[in-house]
Amino acid sequence: MSRLPPALTLRSATPQDLPQLAPLWRDAWASANPAVTTVAPLAHWAARVDAEFGPPCTTTVLVEQGHTVRAFMVLDRARGHLHQLFVAPGVQGQGLGAALVQQICEQFCPQGWTLHVATTNVRARRFYARCGLVEEVVDHHPDTGRERVLCCWGRPSALR
Repeated sequence: MSRLPPALTLRSATPQDLPQLAPLWRDAWASANPAVTTVAPLAHWAARVDAEFGPPCTTTVLVEQGHTVRAFMVLDRARGHLHQLFVAPGVQGQGLGAALVQQICEQFCPQGWTLHVATTNVRARRFYARCGLVEEVVDHHPDTGRERVLCCWGRPSALR
């Protein structure tokens, strides 16, 4: 895994960051799902940010020059479950995602954590495997019905 580049700062999201999250999420999601021909409009993503990025979860951002969000993650620290991790398409492949995963492993959830990944998102599955996560259980998302796989880091299945 990699350390944060010196030009970037990891911090909790502020209200001023929120307008940047929906477009970043939409663009990164579309990049990760090229087979999907129609991506929901920006209003859909903004509504999800409003609904899903608050307590009990914390939203952490990687910002450049103090204000431009380049990546974010939404983590339920109490449950040890990562709900979202996305990197802006223009800076993917530069170690930002790995740096976020490292923060989860070392600082936020050193006891272990989980996340779900769409089974069709092969790129993300390879990324998380490189970061040391193990794929365990395949199921279906309760709202969308999309097939997904539960990935675990640092704790056996019996402890989830």
